[in-house]
Amino acid sequence: MAEFSKIHYFDLTLETAEGRVIDCIGRKEESERLERVLRRNVHNNAFVIGANGIGKSAFLRGFAKRFVEAEGKRGLRIVEVAASSFESLNTTVQIPFARYKDAFDSLPPCILIIDGFGALVYNKPTLLQHMIQLLKPIADAGKVRLVCSAESKEYAWIEHEQAQFLNVFETLTLKSQSRPEQIAIICKEKQALGLEHIALHDETITTLLDLAERFPIVGALPGGAVRVLDECGSLVKKQHTKEIRVEEVYKVISDKAGVPLTQLQVSQKERLRQLEAKLNGHIIGQKEALSQIASTVKRAKLGLKNPNRPLGSFLVLGPSGVGKTETAKVLAEELFGNRKSFVRIDMSEFGEAHTVARLIGAPAGYVGFDAGGGLTNAIKTEPYSLVLLDEIEKAHPKIFDVFLQILDDGRLTSGQGETIDFTQTIIMATSNLAVSDIIAGFEAGDDIHTEAFFQEKLVPALSQFFRLEFLNRFDAVLVFQPLTEDHLLEVAKLEIKKVEARVAKHKIAFTIDPEILKKKIHTLADPRFGARPVKRFIETTCENLLTEKLLSS
Repeated sequence: MAEFSKIHYFDLTLETAEGRVIDCIGRKEESERLERVLRRNVHNNAFVIGANGIGKSAFLRGFAKRFVEAEGKRGLRIVEVAASSFESLNTTVQIPFARYKDAFDSLPPCILIIDGFGALVYNKPTLLQHMIQLLKPIADAGKVRLVCSAESKEYAWIEHEQAQFLNVFETLTLKSQSRPEQIAIICKEKQALGLEHIALHDETITTLLDLAERFPIVGALPGGAVRVLDECGSLVKKQHTKEIRVEEVYKVISDKAGVPLTQLQVSQKERLRQLEAKLNGHIIGQKEALSQIASTVKRAKLGLKNPNRPLGSFLVLGPSGVGKTETAKVLAEELFGNRKSFVRIDMSEFGEAHTVARLIGAPAGYVGFDAGGGLTNAIKTEPYSLVLLDEIEKAHPKIFDVFLQILDDGRLTSGQGETIDFTQTIIMATSNLAVSDIIAGFEAGDDIHTEAFFQEKLVPALSQFFRLEFLNRFDAVLVFQPLTEDHLLEVAKLEIKKVEARVAKHKIAFTIDPEILKKKIHTLADPRFGARPVKRFIETTCENLLTEKLLSS
């Protein structure tokens, strides 16, 4: 590291010649494109954009190494300035602005890299203005080619604040690397982390990458996976063992993501095999609908569906209390193994056009930009999630356009300019439309699950609120049927088991005469309210009995 006018910089040309710059794995196409941009006669500056951990720094240094090795002494000099060198411009000016300006004005023709530029200036308008005063003259002149890096939200903020400054830049967005490249990076970083004497087998690497991809809380790949590897190394060193096994990866990911070890250790195929049975074990009386849900999800997880759409998308109709919301909760738990993977949105809160900003985030410059959107934030954090859109018919039609894009393309651009991936989510929307038709058809003995019933009875009611193109984007429109008294009896037994599980520490079990329970259910049965009256009866009765028992003991 050297200094010019008290500004720290790295001469990457010299460091490459001395063998101190490490090449990056892959990224050949991005590297070639960056080189083309820098060789242009005008607008020959670039912004490299990517998520935290995706490898922006490694890419920039790898590019420098490739460029210098190809050009030799004839090529442009490449200089990297530490972003931290400019922090004083935002506080008490320790280094006079004029000294910065003199340093930049005196630069010879070169490629100037400022890694972390976005993080440096984000939400700091004064510092951004100072940086533009320094950089714009040399960027306009074309003698010095600038290469800056930023995350998507940082770039969107800069674009809003100083769009004109970005006119001389070309953007280059880094995408996720291929699995072979990720594996190669893990093997390389293993040596860099001082784990060269620790065994790491292919199965463990694959598990590490699969779980890091599944739980973005660990960070974007490959950076997130490298951090998990580092922690696994600490774990095995403490245990005085010579191998990082799958068990250590499970342990670290479990602690980071807050997911029980037992959930992580069940294979995906086994989870899929058990899915329909698990759903039917929790949800009573809805075998037709649950079978369609399980079938759709299985096809998606096995790669048989369009990979550019959500894993499954369902519009669920039916009376209140028949298991629509409970199905969503159980499906999220069984498929993703994580309670954080259930996102419930009350669509009645989005009845106005402007409320779309609450879903995807306000654009740069508007109140709430930093907060992001409720939907986009949730899926950015946990892309392996189920999104429940409760009473979707109560939302404004503009909101439907947001979900039309998700159902079509499997992605959505947030107000912060980030592309949010929905291809690993399940979208489940509930609606109370056509409930009277469903109840009437069920009581008349009609098969309410047929295509004929859907077209004749349900489409007329649904089309009053939804465009047909929106309805057609769902994988299935499902009908949850009213519950019979036999179904309600099964619900009651299931609820008793749930209460017993909650009070297991008291070692109490409940018994009830089946005939008395049947008579009570007969008085509570109402197709409009489903199982809710029965659940309230069981909870109140059991809890009252338990209260009396505890107070008398």
